[in-house]
Amino acid sequence: MRETGLLSLEAKKRHARTKIHGYYEGAFKFTRPVRLDDDCLSVYLIHVGGGYVDGDTYGSTITLGEGAELAVTSQASTKVYKTPSKPVEQHTKIHLGADSVLEYFLDPLILYEGARFIQNTTIEMEPDAVFFYSDIITPGWSKDGVNFRYDWVRNKLKVYQNGKLVLFDHLLLEPDDELEGVLQLEGHTHVGSFVLFHPEASREFAEWLYENVFESFPDVRLGISDMEGGGIVIRILGDRTQTIERILSHIHTFARRELLDKGEISWRKY
Repeated sequence: MRETGLLSLEAKKRHARTKIHGYYEGAFKFTRPVRLDDDCLSVYLIHVGGGYVDGDTYGSTITLGEGAELAVTSQASTKVYKTPSKPVEQHTKIHLGADSVLEYFLDPLILYEGARFIQNTTIEMEPDAVFFYSDIITPGWSKDGVNFRYDWVRNKLKVYQNGKLVLFDHLLLEPDDELEGVLQLEGHTHVGSFVLFHPEASREFAEWLYENVFESFPDVRLGISDMEGGGIVIRILGDRTQTIERILSHIHTFARRELLDKGEISWRKY
C-alpha cells in the first residue's frame, strides 16, 4: 500500500551542534531547520493538502543519534474530514539514541462529522534519552452546533526503553450517550495529553509539577501519573482548545526549565 504522505527525518550531533537530513514524498513535508535559540533546532511538519480524507495513510520516522537535540512541531492543526469507507491512519516511529532530546509537539487534532482516525506512535529510546510529547483532541465545527459528530478516534502511544515496554497509552473516544459521563470526558469536550521521559522525572518531580500547574490554573481538570524509569503522563479535560494549549505550554516551559535548564520555547508560527 502506497502512503498518501511519507516522511523520514534523522538528526545527528556533529561538532557540538545538531544537524538533520531526511526525505519526504506525497502530502507530507518538513521545513528547513530553524534555530530558535542557540540550543534549540526546530523542524516544522507540513501537510500540503487541506486535510485528511477517506482512506488516507501517513507514515513518518524520526531518528535522533547520540546527543542530538531536536524540537518538532506542525505548521497547523490536523483536520480529519468524513471517512465513509476507510478511516485515516497515521503511523509514527521514533528512535532516540543515548543522551538525545526530542520535544514533539503537534498542533491539535480536529475531527469533523463522520471522521474516523487511527494514530499509532511508537518510541524506542535509551534510558538516558529525553522525550517530551503533547497532543490535543477536539471535535470539529458542526452545522447544528452539536459536539461529537465524529465517529471515533483511536490513539495509541507506546514507549520502549532498552526494548522493554514501559508505557502503553491507548485513548479511544467513540461518541455515544456515555462519552461525556463519569470516567470518560465527564461533561467536557476536549482532551489534552502531555508525556515526558527524563532520568530525573521522579515521583517528587511529578508532585511538584502538579502543584505548580494548580497554582496557575486552579480550575483545571487534570490527572498525573508517574512511572518507573523517569516517566510522567498528564491528562487534561477541557472545553476550549486555547485553554488546553495554555496549560500544556505552561507544563512544557516548567519541564524545560527544571529538567533541561532551558527557557520557554517560542515556535513563531503566527
